[in-house]
Amino acid sequence: MIVSVLPAVAIIAACYVIGSIPTAYLVVKKIKGIDIRTVGSGNVGASNAARVLGKWGFIGVLFVDMMKGFIPVFVIKHFYGEGWIVLIGAVAVIIGHSFTCFLKFKGGKGVATGVGVFLALAPFQLLVAAVIFGIMLAVFQIVSIGSVTAAAFLAVMVWFTSEWDHLRYITVVIALLIIWLHRGNIARMVRGEERRIGKRTP
Repeated sequence: MIVSVLPAVAIIAACYVIGSIPTAYLVVKKIKGIDIRTVGSGNVGASNAARVLGKWGFIGVLFVDMMKGFIPVFVIKHFYGEGWIVLIGAVAVIIGHSFTCFLKFKGGKGVATGVGVFLALAPFQLLVAAVIFGIMLAVFQIVSIGSVTAAAFLAVMVWFTSEWDHLRYITVVIALLIIWLHRGNIARMVRGEERRIGKRTP
């Protein structure tokens, strides 16, 4: 289905704004009265929220951030099918999460919202990547290792198993973005300084 320019711009802008809702910032601020950007890694995402709020805070933020990605992409795909607009919308919602306009363009690292996006676009490949994430997390006890590995594996899975050509390219772009957003974590891993799961910030 062809989308004219004005509706397309509106859809992309809406995806960006939805992605920009800073879930972790709002929840941590409401419960603890703390600016999440000043604690832990400073990241506005579920993993950093867990350092302040613990397991249930992590689960709550993770779920909402996933839905930020899933709902708009699922709705666009429902109405427009496998067209370019759904893929651009998917990228926009992840960029919104990672560079939120509500917090001077400092946001999360795109993992939870990316999970929601690919739950709508490539659920089977996402499931396999989730298994890889779980294995890496169990072995290393470091979320960022699991996230980076799963992002790379998802790109490979989609590239070799999806018949939706443009999705292959967009998945590679999103995976590279997520890996780039984890560059600080990767540097800390090299130095042996990356936090393991279960450690809360006082």
